[in-house]
Amino acid sequence: QKACKMLIIKQKKLIYFILFLALFANPVYSQDNEFRGWSQIQYSIDINKKWSLDLSQHFRLKEDFNIVDSYITESEITYSPIKKLKLSGQLRYYYRNDNSGGVQGFENMYRYRLGIEKRFNTAPLNFELRLAYQNRVSLDRENRFKKRIRIRPLAEIKIKEWKNRPKLFYEYFNEIDGSDQKAHRYGISLKKELNKNQSFIIRYFFQKYDEKIISDFTNNIISIKYSFN
Repeated sequence: QKACKMLIIKQKKLIYFILFLALFANPVYSQDNEFRGWSQIQYSIDINKKWSLDLSQHFRLKEDFNIVDSYITESEITYSPIKKLKLSGQLRYYYRNDNSGGVQGFENMYRYRLGIEKRFNTAPLNFELRLAYQNRVSLDRENRFKKRIRIRPLAEIKIKEWKNRPKLFYEYFNEIDGSDQKAHRYGISLKKELNKNQSFIIRYFFQKYDEKIISDFTNNIISIKYSFN
């Protein structure tokens, strides 16, 4: 009976892995495609039952992991007025490497984001829906900004025998003031609890950009995150 249960678990994992490959196999081989690497260390503070604060440092690579993209320092405060509902405010500082166009070099930028997130518990999936508005502004150049609306539905797959549940998500970005860029992000996320206060998250997502001024392009992004509180 135990061996049979283990076989069922392995079969389920294999099914999800195949679905994952089928979902992303075609975009990965796009000609206008680039691999990027994101890493993040996050410290979380639970102020009380309703308020929490996250402080994090990010390091990102681009152009198939060969060039530094940006260094990011971030703070985010979250408020939960009722169960399964979150309101958040986020502030980021970027030291971003611009290596295209007429003006190149590292650029100082900041971004703020305001969001609302609702969770729905069902069987066999849990769902989350996040809506957010953000604005990224250059500190070095005039009239350089990017205002976006973000919509992200997310599904968590509930498997009884699988403690580290995978999450599948899609996110839509609509630039409402700037160069009129739109983007679509499709991804999968796996979280590993290291102990009571530490966790490790690995994500893969494919991102497609619909451009108005330049040619469309795509990214494959591998992200790792270590979090402790």
